[in-house]
Amino acid sequence: MGIDTAASRPEEPVGTPATRRKVVLVVEDDRAIGELIAAAISDEPGYFAIHVEEPTGADLMVLDVRLPGMSGFELYDRLQTDPRTRKVPVLFETASGSETIDEFHRRGIATYVKKPFDLNELVAYVKRLASGQGPATGGPDAPALPPHA
Repeated sequence: MGIDTAASRPEEPVGTPATRRKVVLVVEDDRAIGELIAAAISDEPGYFAIHVEEPTGADLMVLDVRLPGMSGFELYDRLQTDPRTRKVPVLFETASGSETIDEFHRRGIATYVKKPFDLNELVAYVKRLASGQGPATGGPDAPALPPHA
Protein backbone atom coordinates (compact mmCIF):
# COMPACT_ATOMS: atom_id res chain seq x y z
CA MET A 1 0.00 0.00 0.00
CA GLY A 2 1.11 3.57 -0.61
CA ILE A 3 3.64 5.13 -2.91
CA ASP A 4 5.65 3.06 -5.37
CA THR A 5 9.07 4.05 -4.08
CA ALA A 6 10.90 3.28 -7.33
CA ALA A 7 8.71 5.78 -9.17
CA SER A 8 8.79 8.34 -6.35
CA ARG A 9 12.50 9.16 -6.52
CA PRO A 10 12.87 12.07 -8.95
CA GLU A 11 16.31 12.57 -10.46
CA GLU A 12 15.96 16.27 -9.70
CA PRO A 13 13.99 18.07 -7.00
CA VAL A 14 10.42 19.00 -7.76
CA GLY A 15 11.38 22.65 -7.07
CA THR A 16 9.67 25.92 -6.31
CA PRO A 17 6.20 26.76 -7.67
CA ALA A 18 7.69 28.91 -10.45
CA THR A 19 10.13 26.24 -11.64
CA ARG A 20 8.78 22.98 -10.30
CA ARG A 21 7.60 20.13 -12.42
CA LYS A 22 3.89 19.27 -12.50
CA VAL A 23 3.22 16.43 -10.08
CA VAL A 24 0.77 13.81 -11.31
CA LEU A 25 -0.63 11.00 -9.17
CA VAL A 26 -1.43 7.80 -11.00
CA VAL A 27 -3.92 5.85 -8.88
CA GLU A 28 -4.02 2.40 -10.47
CA ASP A 29 -4.38 -1.02 -8.82
CA ASP A 30 -2.52 -2.86 -11.58
CA ARG A 31 1.13 -2.20 -10.72
CA ALA A 32 2.43 -2.76 -14.27
CA ILE A 33 -0.10 -0.36 -15.81
CA GLY A 34 0.45 2.24 -13.08
CA GLU A 35 4.23 2.11 -13.47
CA LEU A 36 3.93 2.28 -17.27
CA ILE A 37 1.71 5.36 -17.13
CA ALA A 38 3.87 7.06 -14.48
CA ALA A 39 7.06 6.40 -16.47
CA ALA A 40 5.54 7.73 -19.71
CA ILE A 41 4.37 10.93 -18.01
CA SER A 42 7.69 11.38 -16.17
CA ASP A 43 9.55 11.14 -19.48
CA GLU A 44 7.92 14.40 -20.54
CA PRO A 45 9.84 17.61 -19.74
CA GLY A 46 8.31 19.44 -16.79
CA TYR A 47 6.33 16.45 -15.46
CA PHE A 48 6.83 13.98 -12.65
CA ALA A 49 4.36 11.15 -12.05
CA ILE A 50 4.01 8.98 -9.00
CA HIS A 51 2.19 5.66 -8.98
CA VAL A 52 0.17 5.46 -5.75
CA GLU A 53 -2.57 3.42 -4.20
CA GLU A 54 -3.94 6.27 -2.08
CA PRO A 55 -4.19 9.93 -3.15
CA THR A 56 -2.37 12.91 -1.67
CA GLY A 57 -1.90 16.45 -2.98
CA ALA A 58 -1.15 16.75 -6.71
CA ASP A 59 -1.57 18.89 -9.82
CA LEU A 60 -3.49 16.09 -11.52
CA MET A 61 -4.64 12.55 -10.82
CA VAL A 62 -4.84 9.68 -13.28
CA LEU A 63 -7.43 7.45 -11.68
CA ASP A 64 -8.50 3.90 -12.54
CA VAL A 65 -12.24 3.24 -12.25
CA ARG A 66 -11.84 -0.23 -10.75
CA LEU A 67 -9.76 -0.20 -7.59
CA PRO A 68 -9.74 -2.68 -4.70
CA GLY A 69 -11.73 -1.58 -1.66
CA MET A 70 -13.12 1.59 -3.25
CA SER A 71 -14.04 2.38 -6.82
CA GLY A 72 -12.43 5.26 -8.66
CA PHE A 73 -15.86 6.92 -8.68
CA GLU A 74 -16.09 6.65 -4.89
CA LEU A 75 -12.62 8.16 -4.54
CA TYR A 76 -13.54 10.91 -7.01
CA ASP A 77 -16.71 11.69 -5.01
CA ARG A 78 -14.65 11.98 -1.83
CA LEU A 79 -12.15 14.26 -3.55
CA GLN A 80 -15.01 16.47 -4.76
CA THR A 81 -16.34 16.98 -1.21
CA ASP A 82 -12.97 18.11 0.16
CA PRO A 83 -12.06 21.74 -0.60
CA ARG A 84 -8.35 20.77 -0.61
CA THR A 85 -8.78 18.28 -3.46
CA ARG A 86 -11.93 19.39 -5.29
CA LYS A 87 -10.01 21.42 -7.87
CA VAL A 88 -7.43 18.72 -8.68
CA PRO A 89 -8.17 17.63 -12.27
CA VAL A 90 -8.81 13.92 -12.74
CA LEU A 91 -8.18 11.86 -15.85
CA PHE A 92 -9.96 8.52 -15.56
CA GLU A 93 -8.72 5.38 -17.27
CA THR A 94 -10.96 2.37 -17.62
CA ALA A 95 -11.32 -1.01 -19.24
CA SER A 96 -15.01 -1.04 -18.30
CA GLY A 97 -17.88 -1.05 -20.76
CA SER A 98 -20.79 1.17 -21.64
CA GLU A 99 -22.23 1.38 -18.11
CA THR A 100 -19.03 3.09 -16.96
CA ILE A 101 -19.16 5.49 -19.92
CA ASP A 102 -22.81 6.19 -18.98
CA GLU A 103 -21.64 6.94 -15.42
CA PHE A 104 -19.06 9.40 -16.78
CA HIS A 105 -21.86 11.12 -18.71
CA ARG A 106 -24.18 11.23 -15.66
CA ARG A 107 -21.43 12.81 -13.57
CA GLY A 108 -20.39 15.30 -16.27
CA ILE A 109 -16.92 13.73 -16.56
CA ALA A 110 -15.31 14.24 -19.96
CA THR A 111 -11.78 13.35 -18.96
CA TYR A 112 -11.20 9.66 -19.53
CA VAL A 113 -9.37 7.21 -21.75
CA LYS A 114 -10.38 3.63 -22.44
CA LYS A 115 -7.97 0.72 -22.04
CA PRO A 116 -6.11 -0.20 -24.08
CA PHE A 117 -5.05 3.40 -24.61
CA ASP A 118 -2.33 5.11 -26.58
CA LEU A 119 0.30 6.37 -24.10
CA ASN A 120 1.00 9.42 -26.25
CA GLU A 121 -2.70 10.32 -26.16
CA LEU A 122 -2.84 9.83 -22.39
CA VAL A 123 0.27 11.99 -21.85
CA ALA A 124 -1.20 14.71 -24.12
CA TYR A 125 -4.36 14.73 -21.96
CA VAL A 126 -2.24 14.91 -18.80
CA LYS A 127 -0.26 17.86 -20.13
CA ARG A 128 -3.45 19.68 -21.16
CA LEU A 129 -5.15 19.16 -17.80
CA ALA A 130 -2.08 19.86 -15.65
CA SER A 131 -1.46 23.13 -17.47
CA GLY A 132 -5.04 24.26 -16.76
CA GLN A 133 -6.20 24.12 -20.39
CA GLY A 134 -9.50 22.45 -19.54
CA PRO A 135 -10.89 18.96 -19.83
CA ALA A 136 -9.56 16.36 -22.18
CA THR A 137 -11.88 14.04 -24.04
CA GLY A 138 -11.61 10.30 -24.06
CA GLY A 139 -11.92 9.45 -27.71
CA PRO A 140 -14.66 9.76 -30.28
CA ASP A 141 -17.47 8.64 -27.98
CA ALA A 142 -16.50 10.93 -25.08
CA PRO A 143 -18.74 13.94 -24.51
CA ALA A 144 -17.31 17.45 -24.51
CA LEU A 145 -18.75 18.24 -21.08
CA PRO A 146 -17.48 20.69 -18.47
CA PRO A 147 -15.44 19.18 -15.63
CA HIS A 148 -17.39 18.00 -12.59
CA ALA A 149 -17.23 20.75 -9.95
